Order: sequence, then structure tokens, then C-alpha cells
Amino acid sequence: MKAAEKMEKCMNSNAAASASPAPRGYPIIAMPKTIRYDAHKEHPLVLVDIGGSSGGNGRSFTCDGCGCRGAGPRYRCGACDFDLHELCATAPGTAWFFFHGQHPLALELAVEDGGDGSPRHCDICEMDIHGMHYRCRPCGFDAHPVCLQLPGAAVSPLHPEHLVMLSVGGPEECTRCGADCVWRYRCGVCDVNLHPRCLLGTDETPLNIPRSN
Repeated sequence: MKAAEKMEKCMNSNAAASASPAPRGYPIIAMPKTIRYDAHKEHPLVLVDIGGSSGGNGRSFTCDGCGCRGAGPRYRCGACDFDLHELCATAPGTAWFFFHGQHPLALELAVEDGGDGSPRHCDICEMDIHGMHYRCRPCGFDAHPVCLQLPGAAVSPLHPEHLVMLSVGGPEECTRCGADCVWRYRCGVCDVNLHPRCLLGTDETPLNIPRSN
């Protein structure tokens, strides 16, 4: 199913569910300093700040849970060089996304192909899925755990004049990369559209959504 078709199906279903909006994303909880993770039973994972003095090495990492890049606090096993986003380490079995309130999303650890042999991709950032993700089977909607935490409004260095708002609709040209985007951050005043992955303006900057306190 193409991204635009998925979007139309989801928006039609969401209209019926809009009277009782679901909670967004994950519940906000205090993060434990040490955890045990079922997929890495050899050692405990320790919460470290990758950019600070608490044990991080380097400024970015690839999450061994979802396969996405990250920066900032993470759970890490230094002995095995194993890293997890905070969100991925504590991801619940079901979650909600504020643009997809009609169904809960189920956590899946295995990656299936897109049905035609092509890689499955995240319907929000449009990048391939290489690990754990959330899925709505009735709608065929897939998302990285970190993408469910995208803020509804953001500031982009590419367009500092106004806030850009997360929105979804028919394909529009991304102001940064020129490719079509269905999910995008948009400034309606200036007709600026940015993929979530293009929001920060550089491929060297990980798309990392920090935990709210």
C-alpha cells in the first residue's frame, strides 16, 4: 500500500475516533539507572549520557533495538558495545500515536518485508525499519519507537522564523531535499515542508527525540 493510500485510510478511520482522543506515545516515567533487557541477557544495561562524563564514548550511536541513530542518554553495555535508546529499552507492548488514535499500535521485534519483497519502512520518517517497531495491522501503519515521540511543533534551523507543525497530507516537495513528503513539518505561512529526517538540516545530526521531564 502506498504512503498516500495509507494516509487516506488512516485519516478516514481517525475521523470516527476523534471524539475520544487516545493518550500520546508512552507514559512519562523516571528512568532507572540500570535495567535488564530480554534480548541482551548477558549483562545489565546502564543509563549513560553519551555526551557527558557518565561513560559515553562519542556523540552518536546506532540503537541495537530499532536500528535508528541516536544522541544523548542511552542504555549501554560497554562490554558488548550494545546500545539502546531510552525509549526502546522501556518500550511498552502497545502505544498510541496522536495522529493515529483509532487503533493502538503493537510492538513487534521481528522485521517482515513490505509484502512485495521490499524493506518495510516507517510511515512517519519514511526510512527503512531494521529492528523493533510499532505496527497497526488493520491500517498497515508502521513506525519507529522514536518517531512516535516526534513533537507536534518544532523549531528548525532551516526555518527559524516560525514554528513548523507536524502534519500529514498529499505529497509535497521537501524544502531541504526536494523529495516528496507525506508526513512533514510544515510552515503554512511560508509554504515550507520538511521531512522529519530533514528537520535538523544535516545528515550528520541524528533524529533523536529527547525524553520529556
